[in-house]
Amino acid sequence: MSYSNPDRRFYVFPNVDYGAGDSSHSFQGPKGKTGRLIDIHLSATETFNSVTTDGYTEIGTASDTNAYASFVQGDLAATDSVCGTDGVTDTDWLIDPVIPADTQVEVTCKAPTGGTPAGIATVTVIVDWAD
Repeated sequence: MSYSNPDRRFYVFPNVDYGAGDSSHSFQGPKGKTGRLIDIHLSATETFNSVTTDGYTEIGTASDTNAYASFVQGDLAATDSVCGTDGVTDTDWLIDPVIPADTQVEVTCKAPTGGTPAGIATVTVIVDWAD
């Protein structure tokens, strides 16, 4: 199998409460396959607000939390959604799309700061896996 016919997987983390503080999640791809990070998508169920810094989502490893991506999602209304490929907030979100085979991938959700931080979303990470 190649990237022309990849094994596309969606890693979904529901009800991530950015306003409650930083949180970490993880996933691992199919054994022996290399991944290509395609996108990060957030669907807000509670308004995201920030005063000092926006919340953001990093994709990486335990030793380098933003090895693959760092996506600043900005303020969102309770029914808004946004993804990295929208180019709406941070067009430089993708750092290195290649995920080595047999690597545990860390998804770090960083809280907004200042005022009364808030924001809950379903976070979806899309990865294509191939030999």
